[in-house]
Amino acid sequence: MFIVDSQTFARADFVSRWEKLQGQEAFRQPEGKRYALCLKDAFDLVSVLLFLKEKGGSALLMHSSTPYGTALETAKRADCAYLLYGDWNAAADTGCSAGQYAPSLLQYSSGTTRLPALISRTWDEVDAEISGYNELFQKDPASLQPIILVPVSHSYGLVTGVLTAMAREEVPRVIQQSNPKFALHALAETPDHIVYTVPYLYRVFDSLRQGRSRNRRVIISGSPPTEQLLNRMLTQSEEVWQQYGCTEAGSIAVAKQPGSSQDVGMPLRHHRLGIHGSFYEGGFLRGEVITTTGAKRITTGDLGYMDPATGRLHVQGRLDDLINVSGLKVTPAEVEAIILGLPGVEETIVLKTDHPVWGEAVRALAVVSPGITDKDIRAWCIKHLPPYKVPGVIELVREIPRTPAGKISRKYLQSLER
Repeated sequence: MFIVDSQTFARADFVSRWEKLQGQEAFRQPEGKRYALCLKDAFDLVSVLLFLKEKGGSALLMHSSTPYGTALETAKRADCAYLLYGDWNAAADTGCSAGQYAPSLLQYSSGTTRLPALISRTWDEVDAEISGYNELFQKDPASLQPIILVPVSHSYGLVTGVLTAMAREEVPRVIQQSNPKFALHALAETPDHIVYTVPYLYRVFDSLRQGRSRNRRVIISGSPPTEQLLNRMLTQSEEVWQQYGCTEAGSIAVAKQPGSSQDVGMPLRHHRLGIHGSFYEGGFLRGEVITTTGAKRITTGDLGYMDPATGRLHVQGRLDDLINVSGLKVTPAEVEAIILGLPGVEETIVLKTDHPVWGEAVRALAVVSPGITDKDIRAWCIKHLPPYKVPGVIELVREIPRTPAGKISRKYLQSLER
Protein backbone atom coordinates (compact mmCIF):
# COMPACT_ATOMS: atom_id res chain seq x y z
CA MET A 1 0.00 0.00 0.00
CA PHE A 2 0.97 3.61 -0.56
CA ILE A 3 -0.59 6.88 0.61
CA VAL A 4 -0.38 10.31 -1.01
CA ASP A 5 -1.76 13.00 1.32
CA SER A 6 -5.05 11.32 2.31
CA GLN A 7 -5.52 8.99 -0.68
CA THR A 8 -4.61 5.32 -0.26
CA PHE A 9 -3.40 3.17 -3.16
CA ALA A 10 -3.46 -0.62 -2.90
CA ARG A 11 -1.49 -3.16 -4.92
CA ALA A 12 -4.46 -3.47 -7.27
CA ASP A 13 -4.06 0.22 -8.16
CA PHE A 14 -0.45 -0.37 -9.13
CA VAL A 15 -1.38 -3.44 -11.21
CA SER A 16 -4.10 -1.47 -12.98
CA ARG A 17 -1.66 1.34 -13.77
CA TRP A 18 0.97 -1.09 -15.05
CA GLU A 19 -1.57 -2.72 -17.36
CA LYS A 20 -2.44 0.68 -18.80
CA LEU A 21 1.23 1.50 -19.30
CA GLN A 22 1.81 -1.82 -21.02
CA GLY A 23 -0.93 -0.91 -23.48
CA GLN A 24 0.84 2.27 -24.61
CA GLU A 25 3.19 2.22 -27.57
CA ALA A 26 5.93 4.00 -25.56
CA PHE A 27 6.00 1.24 -22.94
CA ARG A 28 5.54 -1.93 -24.99
CA GLN A 29 9.27 -2.63 -25.15
CA PRO A 30 10.90 -0.59 -22.36
CA GLU A 31 13.93 -2.87 -21.96
CA GLY A 32 17.16 -0.86 -22.30
CA LYS A 33 15.33 2.43 -22.88
CA ARG A 34 15.53 5.59 -20.80
CA TYR A 35 12.44 7.52 -19.69
CA ALA A 36 12.50 11.02 -18.21
CA LEU A 37 9.93 11.47 -15.42
CA CYS A 38 8.80 15.00 -14.57
CA LEU A 39 5.57 14.20 -12.72
CA LYS A 40 3.84 16.12 -9.96
CA ASP A 41 1.84 13.29 -8.41
CA ALA A 42 3.84 10.89 -6.24
CA PHE A 43 1.71 7.86 -7.15
CA ASP A 44 2.19 8.57 -10.87
CA LEU A 45 5.96 8.79 -10.42
CA VAL A 46 6.33 5.73 -8.18
CA SER A 47 4.03 3.55 -10.28
CA VAL A 48 5.86 4.37 -13.53
CA LEU A 49 9.25 3.96 -11.89
CA LEU A 50 8.40 0.54 -10.43
CA PHE A 51 7.05 -0.54 -13.82
CA LEU A 52 10.32 0.45 -15.49
CA LYS A 53 12.35 -1.26 -12.78
CA GLU A 54 10.38 -4.48 -13.30
CA LYS A 55 10.59 -4.32 -17.11
CA GLY A 56 14.28 -3.44 -17.46
CA GLY A 57 13.92 0.24 -18.31
CA SER A 58 15.66 3.27 -16.82
CA ALA A 59 14.08 6.27 -15.09
CA LEU A 60 15.51 9.80 -15.03
CA LEU A 61 14.14 11.79 -12.09
CA MET A 62 13.32 15.48 -12.50
CA HIS A 63 11.75 17.92 -10.07
CA SER A 64 8.12 18.56 -10.97
CA SER A 65 8.64 22.34 -11.12
CA THR A 66 11.05 22.06 -14.06
CA PRO A 67 9.77 24.10 -17.05
CA TYR A 68 8.78 21.98 -20.04
CA GLY A 69 11.50 23.30 -22.35
CA THR A 70 14.19 22.62 -19.79
CA ALA A 71 12.76 19.17 -19.03
CA LEU A 72 12.78 18.26 -22.73
CA GLU A 73 16.37 19.43 -23.23
CA THR A 74 17.44 17.55 -20.09
CA ALA A 75 15.73 14.39 -21.35
CA LYS A 76 17.47 14.70 -24.72
CA ARG A 77 20.85 15.32 -23.09
CA ALA A 78 20.41 12.05 -21.17
CA ASP A 79 19.38 10.27 -24.39
CA CYS A 80 15.93 9.43 -23.02
CA ALA A 81 13.53 7.95 -25.54
CA TYR A 82 10.47 9.54 -23.91
CA LEU A 83 9.54 12.36 -21.57
CA LEU A 84 6.57 12.07 -19.21
CA TYR A 85 5.77 15.65 -18.26
CA GLY A 86 2.94 16.34 -15.84
CA ASP A 87 0.74 13.50 -17.16
CA TRP A 88 1.80 9.84 -16.85
CA ASN A 89 -0.54 9.01 -19.74
CA ALA A 90 1.18 11.21 -22.32
CA ALA A 91 4.72 10.09 -23.13
CA ALA A 92 6.39 12.50 -25.58
CA ASP A 93 8.86 11.01 -28.06
CA THR A 94 12.11 12.99 -27.71
CA GLY A 95 13.46 11.90 -31.08
CA CYS A 96 16.72 10.67 -29.51
CA SER A 97 18.64 7.68 -30.77
CA ALA A 98 17.79 5.98 -27.46
CA GLY A 99 20.44 3.28 -27.48
CA GLN A 100 20.36 0.25 -25.20
CA TYR A 101 21.36 1.02 -21.60
CA ALA A 102 21.75 -0.95 -18.40
CA PRO A 103 18.49 -0.60 -16.42
CA SER A 104 19.16 2.20 -13.96
CA LEU A 105 17.95 5.05 -11.80
CA LEU A 106 19.21 8.31 -13.27
CA GLN A 107 19.68 11.73 -11.72
CA TYR A 108 21.66 14.84 -12.49
CA SER A 109 24.05 16.05 -9.83
CA SER A 110 23.17 19.32 -8.13
CA GLY A 111 25.89 21.24 -9.93
CA THR A 112 26.83 23.25 -6.82
CA THR A 113 30.53 22.73 -7.45
CA ARG A 114 30.56 22.03 -11.20
CA LEU A 115 28.20 21.64 -14.13
CA PRO A 116 25.49 19.03 -13.46
CA ALA A 117 26.56 15.54 -14.50
CA LEU A 118 24.33 12.57 -15.28
CA ILE A 119 24.58 9.98 -12.50
CA SER A 120 23.49 6.42 -13.23
CA ARG A 121 22.92 3.74 -10.59
CA THR A 122 21.78 0.30 -11.70
CA TRP A 123 18.66 -1.14 -10.12
CA ASP A 124 20.89 -3.77 -8.50
CA GLU A 125 22.83 -0.96 -6.81
CA VAL A 126 19.57 0.61 -5.66
CA ASP A 127 18.44 -2.75 -4.26
CA ALA A 128 21.75 -3.04 -2.38
CA GLU A 129 21.08 0.38 -0.83
CA ILE A 130 17.55 -0.67 0.16
CA SER A 131 18.83 -3.88 1.75
CA GLY A 132 21.66 -2.16 3.60
CA TYR A 133 19.43 0.66 4.78
CA ASN A 134 16.72 -1.66 6.05
CA GLU A 135 19.19 -3.39 8.35
CA LEU A 136 18.89 -0.24 10.47
CA PHE A 137 15.29 -1.23 11.25
CA GLN A 138 15.92 -4.82 12.36
CA LYS A 139 15.67 -4.07 16.08
CA ASP A 140 12.56 -1.91 15.86
CA PRO A 141 10.03 -3.35 18.33
CA ALA A 142 7.06 -2.19 16.25
CA SER A 143 6.25 -0.98 12.78
CA LEU A 144 6.56 2.76 12.24
CA GLN A 145 4.84 4.55 9.36
CA PRO A 146 7.14 6.68 7.20
CA ILE A 147 5.78 10.18 6.54
CA ILE A 148 7.78 11.74 3.74
CA LEU A 149 7.86 15.52 3.60
CA VAL A 150 10.52 15.76 0.88
CA PRO A 151 10.04 15.28 -2.88
CA VAL A 152 10.12 11.72 -4.21
CA SER A 153 11.80 13.09 -7.34
CA HIS A 154 15.05 12.77 -5.37
CA SER A 155 16.60 9.54 -4.11
CA TYR A 156 16.39 10.60 -0.44
CA GLY A 157 12.60 10.65 -0.44
CA LEU A 158 12.18 8.00 -3.13
CA VAL A 159 14.66 5.28 -2.18
CA THR A 160 15.20 5.63 1.58
CA GLY A 161 11.69 6.94 2.18
CA VAL A 162 9.32 5.08 -0.17
CA LEU A 163 11.13 2.05 -1.59
CA THR A 164 12.73 0.90 1.65
CA ALA A 165 9.35 1.13 3.40
CA MET A 166 7.70 -0.95 0.69
CA ALA A 167 10.48 -3.53 1.05
CA ARG A 168 9.71 -3.69 4.80
CA GLU A 169 6.01 -4.08 3.92
CA GLU A 170 5.20 -0.82 5.66
CA VAL A 171 2.95 1.88 4.22
CA PRO A 172 4.77 5.08 3.23
CA ARG A 173 2.78 8.31 3.21
CA VAL A 174 3.97 11.12 0.95
CA ILE A 175 2.81 14.62 1.83
CA GLN A 176 2.33 16.75 -1.28
CA GLN A 177 0.12 19.41 0.29
CA SER A 178 2.00 22.70 0.40
CA ASN A 179 0.24 23.81 3.59
CA PRO A 180 2.58 22.85 6.48
CA LYS A 181 -0.38 22.54 8.84
CA PHE A 182 -1.56 19.52 6.82
CA ALA A 183 1.79 17.83 7.45
CA LEU A 184 1.60 18.65 11.16
CA HIS A 185 -1.88 17.09 11.28
CA ALA A 186 -0.56 13.95 9.54
CA LEU A 187 2.19 13.62 12.16
CA ALA A 188 -0.25 14.21 15.02
CA GLU A 189 -2.69 11.54 13.83
CA THR A 190 0.14 9.01 13.36
CA PRO A 191 2.03 8.90 16.69
CA ASP A 192 4.18 5.92 15.61
CA HIS A 193 5.84 7.68 12.71
CA ILE A 194 9.15 8.19 10.97
CA VAL A 195 9.28 11.65 9.44
CA TYR A 196 11.68 12.21 6.54
CA THR A 197 12.57 15.89 6.34
CA VAL A 198 15.36 18.43 5.93
CA PRO A 199 16.53 20.98 8.52
CA TYR A 200 14.88 23.91 6.76
CA LEU A 201 11.45 22.25 6.75
CA TYR A 202 11.86 21.16 10.36
CA ARG A 203 12.43 24.79 11.37
CA VAL A 204 9.17 25.75 9.65
CA PHE A 205 7.18 23.01 11.39
CA ASP A 206 8.86 23.71 14.70
CA SER A 207 7.81 27.37 14.59
CA LEU A 208 4.18 26.36 13.91
CA ARG A 209 4.02 23.52 16.42
CA GLN A 210 5.47 25.54 19.34
CA GLY A 211 6.37 22.42 21.31
CA ARG A 212 2.81 21.07 21.49
CA SER A 213 3.69 17.58 20.25
CA ARG A 214 6.63 15.16 20.08
CA ASN A 215 8.16 13.20 17.23
CA ARG A 216 8.58 9.45 17.34
CA ARG A 217 11.54 9.38 14.94
CA VAL A 218 12.98 12.14 12.75
CA ILE A 219 15.32 11.43 9.85
CA ILE A 220 17.15 14.41 8.37
CA SER A 221 19.37 14.66 5.32
CA GLY A 222 20.30 17.09 2.56
CA SER A 223 22.30 19.48 4.74
CA PRO A 224 23.46 19.44 8.37
CA PRO A 225 21.39 21.24 10.99
CA THR A 226 22.84 23.88 13.26
CA GLU A 227 23.82 22.62 16.70
CA GLN A 228 20.89 24.52 18.22
CA LEU A 229 18.41 22.96 15.81
CA LEU A 230 19.87 19.49 16.36
CA ASN A 231 19.52 19.93 20.11
CA ARG A 232 15.88 20.97 19.65
CA MET A 233 15.26 17.89 17.52
CA LEU A 234 16.82 15.64 20.14
CA THR A 235 14.72 17.26 22.86
CA GLN A 236 11.48 17.07 20.88
CA SER A 237 11.92 13.53 19.52
CA GLU A 238 12.31 10.03 20.85
CA GLU A 239 14.90 9.37 18.14
CA VAL A 240 16.82 11.45 15.62
CA TRP A 241 18.74 9.94 12.71
CA GLN A 242 21.09 11.99 10.57
CA GLN A 243 21.55 10.49 7.13
CA TYR A 244 24.50 11.19 4.84
CA GLY A 245 24.84 10.36 1.17
CA CYS A 246 25.37 11.70 -2.31
CA THR A 247 23.73 11.37 -5.71
CA GLU A 248 26.43 8.98 -6.96
CA ALA A 249 26.19 6.56 -4.03
CA GLY A 250 22.77 7.04 -2.45
CA SER A 251 22.70 6.71 1.33
CA ILE A 252 26.20 6.14 2.73
CA ALA A 253 25.97 6.43 6.51
CA VAL A 254 23.39 7.03 9.24
CA ALA A 255 23.88 8.39 12.75
CA LYS A 256 21.31 7.33 15.32
CA GLN A 257 21.16 10.06 17.98
CA PRO A 258 24.04 12.07 16.46
CA GLY A 259 26.44 13.62 18.93
CA SER A 260 26.88 16.73 16.78
CA SER A 261 25.73 18.20 13.50
CA GLN A 262 28.86 16.74 11.88
CA ASP A 263 28.26 13.20 13.17
CA VAL A 264 26.79 11.06 10.39
CA GLY A 265 27.40 7.77 12.15
CA MET A 266 28.22 4.34 10.79
CA PRO A 267 28.42 3.36 7.12
CA LEU A 268 25.78 1.04 5.68
CA ARG A 269 27.13 -2.48 5.24
CA HIS A 270 27.59 -2.22 1.47
CA HIS A 271 29.91 0.80 1.79
CA ARG A 272 33.61 0.77 2.65
CA LEU A 273 34.74 4.24 3.65
CA GLY A 274 38.13 5.89 3.49
CA ILE A 275 39.63 9.33 4.01
CA HIS A 276 41.98 10.66 1.35
CA GLY A 277 44.00 12.63 3.90
CA SER A 278 45.31 16.12 3.36
CA PHE A 279 46.04 17.41 6.87
CA TYR A 280 45.91 16.56 10.57
CA GLU A 281 43.88 18.65 12.98
CA GLY A 282 42.63 17.86 16.47
CA GLY A 283 44.29 14.44 16.34
CA PHE A 284 42.33 13.28 13.26
CA LEU A 285 43.36 12.83 9.66
CA ARG A 286 40.99 14.99 7.66
CA GLY A 287 40.40 14.87 3.95
CA GLU A 288 38.01 13.81 1.22
CA VAL A 289 35.44 11.14 2.08
CA ILE A 290 35.72 8.23 -0.36
CA THR A 291 33.40 5.25 -0.50
CA THR A 292 33.64 1.95 -2.35
CA THR A 293 30.49 -0.01 -3.04
CA GLY A 294 30.76 -3.13 -5.17
CA ALA A 295 33.29 -2.34 -7.88
CA LYS A 296 32.53 1.39 -7.83
CA ARG A 297 34.83 3.87 -6.08
CA ILE A 298 33.18 7.24 -5.44
CA THR A 299 34.91 10.44 -4.41
CA THR A 300 32.31 12.52 -2.61
CA GLY A 301 34.01 15.92 -2.59
CA ASP A 302 33.14 16.18 1.12
CA LEU A 303 35.59 16.99 3.90
CA GLY A 304 35.49 14.61 6.83
CA TYR A 305 37.26 12.28 9.24
CA MET A 306 36.71 8.89 10.87
CA ASP A 307 36.83 8.67 14.66
CA PRO A 308 38.93 5.54 15.26
CA ALA A 309 37.50 5.08 18.76
CA THR A 310 33.90 4.76 17.53
CA GLY A 311 34.21 4.08 13.80
CA ARG A 312 31.79 6.95 13.13
CA LEU A 313 32.14 9.29 10.19
CA HIS A 314 32.09 13.06 10.70
CA VAL A 315 31.44 15.31 7.71
CA GLN A 316 32.47 18.96 7.86
CA GLY A 317 31.20 20.29 4.55
CA ARG A 318 32.51 20.43 1.03
CA LEU A 319 36.24 19.98 0.54
CA ASP A 320 36.41 23.09 -1.62
CA ASP A 321 34.77 25.10 1.18
CA LEU A 322 38.07 24.91 3.08
CA ILE A 323 39.55 28.37 3.55
CA ASN A 324 43.27 28.73 2.88
CA VAL A 325 44.60 31.62 4.96
CA SER A 326 48.26 32.04 3.99
CA GLY A 327 48.65 28.26 3.72
CA LEU A 328 46.75 27.50 6.94
CA LYS A 329 43.52 25.52 6.59
CA VAL A 330 40.29 26.77 8.17
CA THR A 331 37.25 24.49 8.37
CA PRO A 332 34.08 26.63 8.20
CA ALA A 333 32.10 24.24 10.41
CA GLU A 334 34.57 24.65 13.27
CA VAL A 335 34.29 28.45 13.21
CA GLU A 336 30.49 28.21 12.93
CA ALA A 337 30.36 26.00 16.04
CA ILE A 338 32.36 28.57 18.01
CA ILE A 339 30.19 31.50 16.88
CA LEU A 340 27.00 29.60 17.71
CA GLY A 341 28.35 29.10 21.21
CA LEU A 342 27.90 32.83 21.88
CA PRO A 343 24.50 33.39 23.55
CA GLY A 344 22.31 35.50 21.28
CA VAL A 345 23.62 34.13 17.98
CA GLU A 346 20.68 32.38 16.33
CA GLU A 347 22.24 31.26 13.04
CA THR A 348 25.53 31.68 11.21
CA ILE A 349 27.46 30.56 8.18
CA VAL A 350 31.19 30.89 7.55
CA LEU A 351 32.69 31.05 4.08
CA LYS A 352 35.76 32.23 2.23
CA THR A 353 36.24 35.68 0.83
CA ASP A 354 39.07 37.23 -1.19
CA HIS A 355 41.94 39.00 0.55
CA PRO A 356 44.55 41.14 -1.26
CA VAL A 357 47.47 39.80 0.83
CA TRP A 358 46.48 36.39 2.23
CA GLY A 359 44.62 35.23 -0.88
CA GLU A 360 41.62 34.04 1.15
CA ALA A 361 40.10 35.20 4.41
CA VAL A 362 37.30 34.09 6.73
CA ARG A 363 33.90 35.74 6.40
CA ALA A 364 30.89 35.15 8.64
CA LEU A 365 27.20 36.00 8.30
CA ALA A 366 25.16 35.88 11.49
CA VAL A 367 21.56 36.26 12.57
CA VAL A 368 21.56 37.60 16.16
CA SER A 369 19.28 38.72 18.94
CA PRO A 370 18.97 42.45 19.70
CA GLY A 371 22.01 43.82 21.50
CA ILE A 372 24.59 41.50 19.91
CA THR A 373 27.13 43.29 17.70
CA ASP A 374 29.80 42.20 15.27
CA LYS A 375 32.39 43.31 17.87
CA ASP A 376 30.87 40.86 20.36
CA ILE A 377 31.25 38.03 17.86
CA ARG A 378 34.82 39.01 17.00
CA ALA A 379 35.82 39.21 20.68
CA TRP A 380 34.22 35.80 21.32
CA CYS A 381 36.12 34.27 18.38
CA ILE A 382 39.43 35.81 19.52
CA LYS A 383 38.87 34.17 22.90
CA HIS A 384 38.22 30.70 21.43
CA LEU A 385 40.12 30.51 18.12
CA PRO A 386 43.67 31.02 16.85
CA PRO A 387 44.01 34.40 15.09
CA TYR A 388 44.03 33.02 11.52
CA LYS A 389 40.60 31.40 12.08
CA VAL A 390 38.95 34.57 13.42
CA PRO A 391 36.61 36.02 10.77
CA GLY A 392 38.04 39.15 9.22
CA VAL A 393 34.58 40.08 7.97
CA ILE A 394 31.47 39.69 10.12
CA GLU A 395 28.09 40.72 8.71
CA LEU A 396 24.91 40.84 10.78
CA VAL A 397 21.89 39.95 8.62
CA ARG A 398 18.17 39.51 9.20
CA GLU A 399 18.28 36.11 7.51
CA ILE A 400 20.83 34.03 5.66
CA PRO A 401 19.97 33.82 1.96
CA ARG A 402 18.98 30.37 0.76
CA THR A 403 18.92 28.71 -2.63
CA PRO A 404 15.53 28.25 -4.39
CA ALA A 405 15.50 24.73 -2.90
CA GLY A 406 15.69 26.17 0.62
CA LYS A 407 19.31 25.17 1.31
CA ILE A 408 22.08 27.30 2.75
CA SER A 409 24.90 27.02 0.22
CA ARG A 410 28.31 28.59 0.60
CA LYS A 411 28.78 28.53 -3.18
CA TYR A 412 25.50 30.38 -3.59
CA LEU A 413 26.49 33.01 -1.03
CA GLN A 414 29.89 33.46 -2.66
CA SER A 415 28.20 33.97 -6.03
CA LEU A 416 25.97 36.65 -4.45
CA GLU A 417 29.06 38.38 -3.05
CA ARG A 418 30.72 38.36 -6.47
